[in-house]
Amino acid sequence: MSQILDNTDKAILNLLQDDATLPLKTVAEHVNVSIATAQRRVQALIDNGVITKQVAIVDPNKVGYSLTAVVMVEMERSNNSMQHRFERLMNAQAQVMSCYEVSGDADFMLMVSAKNMQDYHQLTRNLLTYENNVRNFKSQFVMNFTKSGTKIYLD
Repeated sequence: MSQILDNTDKAILNLLQDDATLPLKTVAEHVNVSIATAQRRVQALIDNGVITKQVAIVDPNKVGYSLTAVVMVEMERSNNSMQHRFERLMNAQAQVMSCYEVSGDADFMLMVSAKNMQDYHQLTRNLLTYENNVRNFKSQFVMNFTKSGTKIYLD
């Protein structure tokens, strides 16, 4: 069930999704509430699991990760136990930025960040194998980031 958000909550979330380091005073001014109210609202959004994480988004090229791949993974056997095992394995991999269970021909879609092709090749050799219940995988490499973000605009 989705969280019921009022206009103030939505405004706070839109601001914090653009810059989670904004001081509470600035947030309060932008949404026309007191600092104490802004603080209570933000804490409630965290407590209720609406805000799940506050992070810094890093330019992969500037930190030596010049290869990003979208990987479509088809599982050998499709059962809950094997899928949960695969999800836990992907969660444990630092280079796997995102893992989505998807509909269609593939079972999972991964966003993978690697230093270079050799680094990516090693990752696929270690993770995307029959031992990990992978029947097949297809890689598509990101040529350019036209838009890359995490914001869910709330109106």
